[in-house]
Amino acid sequence: MEDLCLVPDVVIPPKFKVPKFDKYKGATCPKNHLKVYAKDEKLLMHFFQESLTGAAVTWYTNLEPSRVHSWKDLMIAFVRQYQYNTNMAPDRMQLQNMCEKGHESFKEYAQR
Repeated sequence: MEDLCLVPDVVIPPKFKVPKFDKYKGATCPKNHLKVYAKDEKLLMHFFQESLTGAAVTWYTNLEPSRVHSWKDLMIAFVRQYQYNTNMAPDRMQLQNMCEKGHESFKEYAQR
């Protein structure tokens, strides 16, 4: 089982709760998605998969653990995989369909 884990020696603190993140679907700028992460590298690397969905989860699970030794390695691989989304501005339909989430401030909504 340990061979299947990207970060096999991660220690999850008692009562640790994974923060709720918007799921990355592979259609937006990967750099913006990475900006919400900080602090403990091993925890970040382990729980990063929780912020992905669809093809992005498949990409993560197919990463070769021997090539990802740090958070920086994971960030580089992620941005490289989804680089084609970095210069895409949202279209009118995407902007019209965005709405403020109940838990976010107007500033957070505007930044998203």
